[in-house]
Amino acid sequence: MQVRSENALGEESYRFFTREQIDRILRDGARQGRSGSHAAIERILKHEPGLERAELWKRIRRLKQGPRTVGKRRSVWSSEDDELLRVGYGAGAAEKRNAIQELLKKHPDWPSSAVWKRAAKLGITHKRTKRGEERRFQHWSEDEDQKLLSLAGEKRPSVIAKMLHRSPHAIRCRLAWLGKKTRVHYDGYARRALAEELHMGRHTIQRLIAEGFLEVRDPRITRRSIAELTKSGAFLNRQLDGMNHRSTATQPPDVTPVPEAVSPDSRGARMEPPRATRAKRLWAEVARRLTVDRKVVERWIAQGALKLYDPRITEQSFRKFCREHGALINDEFLNRETRAWLRSSMDWDRSAGKDVAEHLAVAREHALIIRRCSKCGREIRGNVFFKHRKDCRGEHAREANNRSRAEQMA
Repeated sequence: MQVRSENALGEESYRFFTREQIDRILRDGARQGRSGSHAAIERILKHEPGLERAELWKRIRRLKQGPRTVGKRRSVWSSEDDELLRVGYGAGAAEKRNAIQELLKKHPDWPSSAVWKRAAKLGITHKRTKRGEERRFQHWSEDEDQKLLSLAGEKRPSVIAKMLHRSPHAIRCRLAWLGKKTRVHYDGYARRALAEELHMGRHTIQRLIAEGFLEVRDPRITRRSIAELTKSGAFLNRQLDGMNHRSTATQPPDVTPVPEAVSPDSRGARMEPPRATRAKRLWAEVARRLTVDRKVVERWIAQGALKLYDPRITEQSFRKFCREHGALINDEFLNRETRAWLRSSMDWDRSAGKDVAEHLAVAREHALIIRRCSKCGREIRGNVFFKHRKDCRGEHAREANNRSRAEQMA
């Protein structure tokens, strides 16, 4: 663009400034901001009235862009250059860098982008894709369906997605299309389900776990439960309670019976828990960290103050429990299906651990009595009936229903 003033004869001339001086004035004014640009334009128009203000503003914007670059030259690739690039990209990252540097030295007027574009055009670059995107729009093959069906129920959808290079949403949709569910079936037995099946209390199952008669899938204690226990004000009370319980205990430290006191058997020997397992070693480590005895940690686990990572009871440990301490399971509370399952699959021995069961017989007598609640009409077994009768609101609900019916009839 040229900034000019034309006379009547059509000749280009400047009355006061030269072209270089006008550019210098505009450049210096633009460096001082908007006000500087206005001042520079007013100065030029004062001495060059034939120029237009809009043309001067365009010139300022052009000067801010810098000198014009020479047009891009098209790089001509030879077969030798293509072969060098292919070998470099196929040999690894280090050889790829060396090949690019060699090509740029051979052709100094080439920019680096020319080499990258040539590699993309030859199809030797590896496009990076996010996890699960490489097969997002591909159809499911029979092999993938077989792998998916074999992993369904054992792995979570997120884990299967990483193995099959799919998204978790695609895994769920494909399983639904195949008529399968995404629910994971874990090995072992849940504490609540096992307690309901054997007609035992949940606290009894938790106590058997803490004392080592039942093993769980992952006996590690969660850090969150340890932090909550140590931060709570009950930690000192529990610690002192555990110390008092340890000082008043009469059993040897290596004996951990199910009840508080166990009578000797016919041979004069006392029933002892299993040998030191992985759970005992882990809990002993936690006890050393909390500066308490391992028995105190076991009591905290039995009371629920300390949580386990995976408290599901393993099938092997439950089978061992039925074989060695089967008398602890009350046969009178079991239904026919449960008895058949314990005898056929769990090697249940009703006479194993009979001395401990006889000691617990007095505490189990209340469970033989079944009472009916006069408020709600439910049949409840054991002494829990009295707590239910105290909290039951069946009578009030029945009175409210009768009152509403009477109002409707009126």
